Amino acid sequence: MLRSAIFCRHGETESNLGGWLAGSKDVALTERGRAQAREAAACLLAGGQLVTAVHSSPQRRALETAGILAEALGVPVIPVAGLEERRWGDLEGGAIPADLLREEVPNGESLTGFRARVTAALDGLPVPGDGGPLLIVAHAGTWPVLCRWMGVESDLLWPPNASPVTLTREGVAAQ
Repeated sequence: MLRSAIFCRHGETESNLGGWLAGSKDVALTERGRAQAREAAACLLAGGQLVTAVHSSPQRRALETAGILAEALGVPVIPVAGLEERRWGDLEGGAIPADLLREEVPNGESLTGFRARVTAALDGLPVPGDGGPLLIVAHAGTWPVLCRWMGVESDLLWPPNASPVTLTREGVAAQ
């Protein structure tokens, strides 16, 4: 059983700056987002957390963040299908909706389907033999699914961009 995970939401993107919903759109990091990822890597190094790989959503913004972390930590990036952000269909590219927990969206992925997809991806992750944490780079929508999967309650709606957060079976702690 996985005892701990470090979650790092991707760095800032143009969609974050503009307040629009990226969802399945493959957006890149801004220069600030890259700097945030470098700061997250420094934080992880300073914290002494030993990880063997960075498990990342295959979307560009997450992979770019994961690559910066992996280079600093000297470990590989492993893209994990299923950790992508929710597919918001017709809402993508528009303003972020007030109700992010709505079940259905026009021509998009249901909330139930999204949660099932992310849960299946998490179920497929390896449990480190040394009991150390998994490092997961993904999206705001992934956060509550990961918390539920770990059996942890969190006051965070989602962590800020590129701010590593450690989850254990006992709770959540910022790096």
